[in-house]
Amino acid sequence: MFSPEDARQAGNRTGHEPHMVVDLLRPRPWLTLVGPARELPGLLWRTEGPGLLALLGEAGPWVYVPDVAALQRLARAYEHLVRAAWQAGVRAEGHEDGSLLARLPLPDTTSAHGGDLGSVHQHEAAFWKLAHQTARSRQEAWAAHRVWP
Repeated sequence: MFSPEDARQAGNRTGHEPHMVVDLLRPRPWLTLVGPARELPGLLWRTEGPGLLALLGEAGPWVYVPDVAALQRLARAYEHLVRAAWQAGVRAEGHEDGSLLARLPLPDTTSAHGGDLGSVHQHEAAFWKLAHQTARSRQEAWAAHRVWP
């Protein structure tokens, strides 16, 4: 999204997505959306400037990042979470609603309580920490006018 108009159009296209608002606000506790979900991309544009709005995988989290490098870092962190969950044999059932684990499409052959859940939860926490740091850095740079345009 490189302009307010891009943000408006993105909101119109993605405002119906079930996890978008939660995923994008979770790493941004300083933001509050007052209005429909379709207004969130515009809010992000106003507070962080131009960026990329993306869904990491079919069931993955929504992210808003300043550039491709940040998108790649978050995609790698999410990949680590998915691999850890897969290797641990973690099933989606039984995880808290806000957890990305509840949305992972793992095979039915995994056990309900497989391998090292602690490691899996650490990978999820690491993903959200990186998402928070990325958003905070961008918000601070935008507020200080260190970002184009």
